Amino acid sequence: MGAKLSREADRVWIDSVKGWFPGDKESSVHAAQEAVMQAIGEDITYEYLVGVSGLAFRMQVSKEGLCPSSPHSFCGYECVARSTRSLPWTVRIFEVKPEDADKVQEARRAVVESIDRGVPVQYGSEEDGVIVGYQKEGREWICIHPLRDRGKKTFVETKWPWGIAVFTQRKPGVPSQRELALEALRQAVAMAGAQEAGNYFVGFRAWDIYIERLKALDGADEKTRKDAMVGNAWIYECLAQYRGLAAWYLRAIADEFDSRAAGHLKNAAGLFEKMSNQVLSDEKHCVITVAPYPWDLKEGKMWTTALRQDQVKRLEQALPLEREAIGEIEKALALIRATHSAQPATPSEQR
Repeated sequence: MGAKLSREADRVWIDSVKGWFPGDKESSVHAAQEAVMQAIGEDITYEYLVGVSGLAFRMQVSKEGLCPSSPHSFCGYECVARSTRSLPWTVRIFEVKPEDADKVQEARRAVVESIDRGVPVQYGSEEDGVIVGYQKEGREWICIHPLRDRGKKTFVETKWPWGIAVFTQRKPGVPSQRELALEALRQAVAMAGAQEAGNYFVGFRAWDIYIERLKALDGADEKTRKDAMVGNAWIYECLAQYRGLAAWYLRAIADEFDSRAAGHLKNAAGLFEKMSNQVLSDEKHCVITVAPYPWDLKEGKMWTTALRQDQVKRLEQALPLEREAIGEIEKALALIRATHSAQPATPSEQR
């Protein structure tokens, strides 16, 4: 089931792994899962993984400010477990401190064994990449990472990561798409009303906090505004992309349910799509022109009050769409519950 290996001297690597650019696939965790699975011939897509994980429906902002960590799938209200469950391979996680020599060696052996089987390895710290090979008997890794050369070139990784995910073998089966979809829909509703998770505001409250913080920047000093730019741009970019993926996922799973529930899910998809493509961005304004990164502004240009006011206006127009879309998902779930309760109990339920 593994991919084909290439060898040159002490260097061993897999050629078939495709990298990605953060601006195309903002969730590096799910992009890395996709890259590993597709390299070994599994028909798994980034769009599906972001949707089934629940990340497509989450809005989150750090309690400490406009932190770039806010959209990350492992931060706050985690959105990883179900995408991992949906994969057809079991995964072994190594979270090893670099000073623990024995466990480091064990992890390195596991990476070498995985590459020798033709299976890339997921790894990461702030963002995830993929280990595609090794050299010097596994003391050095050959990697692809979205923050290095736009994910287009391999490099030798020298830093020890926070975590390593080794895909060990194919599972006998995975939960049905319908079961996973139900869990994702319930999570979407739960997150919308969650208010906070750990060090993050979540759901509708996160929307309100985000808008309030953008407005407050008008009275802040220039350094405070400049320091907020990267986090703001990343949160906004991820929000727009995630809602576009929410629309894609809802349409993909709608026909798992009866026509009435499917209708509500498709209504929610239309609302999320409108939010992503007509409100948060549009034909004339992409997300980085609405919420620019420092390096996207032309020399001498500033992140002006007018730019922030336009962004606030877009967020205020998007929030009612978010509420309406979540309402449509709630209606779909109510119909699904009603249909299920009206059906005769299965033998297992009777027991």
